[in-house]
Amino acid sequence: MRKLIAGIFAAIIVVVGAMLLWPSAAPGLVLYTGLDYGPAVAAAFTKKTGVKVNVVRLSTGSLLARIVAQGQHPDWDLAWFDGATAAASLDQAHLLEHGLPAPAKLTKLGESLVSPDGSYIPTGLTLAGVFISDPSRLANPPTTWSDLLTPAYKGQVGMNDPSISGPTYPMLAGMLDNAGGWPQGQSYVLGLKANGLHMFAKNDATLAALKSQAISLAIVQSSAAVFYAAHHPGYHVTIPSPAYTLPNVMVEAAGLSARRKQEAARFMAFAMQPDIQALRQAKGDADGYYWPITEGAPAPLPGLPDLATLNTMKLNPVSWGKLEDRINGWFAKVMSGE
Repeated sequence: MRKLIAGIFAAIIVVVGAMLLWPSAAPGLVLYTGLDYGPAVAAAFTKKTGVKVNVVRLSTGSLLARIVAQGQHPDWDLAWFDGATAAASLDQAHLLEHGLPAPAKLTKLGESLVSPDGSYIPTGLTLAGVFISDPSRLANPPTTWSDLLTPAYKGQVGMNDPSISGPTYPMLAGMLDNAGGWPQGQSYVLGLKANGLHMFAKNDATLAALKSQAISLAIVQSSAAVFYAAHHPGYHVTIPSPAYTLPNVMVEAAGLSARRKQEAARFMAFAMQPDIQALRQAKGDADGYYWPITEGAPAPLPGLPDLATLNTMKLNPVSWGKLEDRINGWFAKVMSGE
């Protein structure tokens, strides 16, 4: 009898020990954010609702690579970054939940950015590529993409590496689209290379090259350009025609529990409240320079022009998302001279 009792007791110890050591889901939400205002919004959400949000701040390129590497075993619940094409690419890999609730009170422009299958929601808008230049070195900046091919800008233009800087791929896709699509637009990019195009890793390196006068014009995301010009008087921002829209989007990992889905939906709605959009502008640094897409939202920050005055175009996120790896690989070979 004593042996039986001892055996039962030992079994109980083993079961309890296994339960204590077995990994369990962390409480609350896990948010991957490529946007600087993500942590501030998460903190405000926790304060308001009591739901904990574990924030992982990453560059957009690193964030997307991490999601892909985790595949069907995600360690995240929500991700927030720039780029509908990137979201479409993740969806094509079957990594995203569908049927996400669209933000309330979207403007007509906002409605045009909604994913047809609800695999992502738009939360604001930037432009994929604009020109920021040094007037002391470039008195007459270009106004169109074709201008960049002329001798006046030979060796003076720099951009980010799309394989490292996540938001840069939509800009490269826009260049190609404007030049006839893929693969027809390859000749345009080859022309840029022949005209001395420089490539740097990310915004900070490209803008540092502009400041050091290694280049006279940088092609970067509108939020980065306008923020930089606001803090470095004397630089000039030109919106090219056409300008390609680049929404910031939120996605949800496929297969969340019912409770996590409910918490995720609450967070997505919370992020679009007018007061929280004001918080995003205040705490976002460059990322705060976006155009809101909901009625009743705060006005865009100073320095952002009225979108109605610009010639903007929207990329098809699904078709260009499918091509991202192929185009980035081709571009890397072009820039390396292979």
